[in-house]
Amino acid sequence: MAGRKKQFIIRTKHGSYRARIWRDEKSQSYLADAPDFPEVATFGTSFMDAKRMVKDAIELHCDCLIDTKKIIVDHTGRTAGRIPRSRILVAA
Repeated sequence: MAGRKKQFIIRTKHGSYRARIWRDEKSQSYLADAPDFPEVATFGTSFMDAKRMVKDAIELHCDCLIDTKKIIVDHTGRTAGRIPRSRILVAA
């Protein structure tokens, strides 16, 4: 049975995002996910290990989103990424 999920704000190089960490008795590990990014889930052997792992997973996911020209917004409204410049040339 999963333990109670504790929610935290994880500060990354791309902003601050929510993360949840809880103890899984069956696997004897700490599971972690990021509600802002349903694709992000990881685990660690200790609470601090899971916290480091979820921070890394969020940063890597944000890197991928930015590389594909997507803009991400953290829980405070800060944005990361940029809109690509238009390739339309203006005639003089």
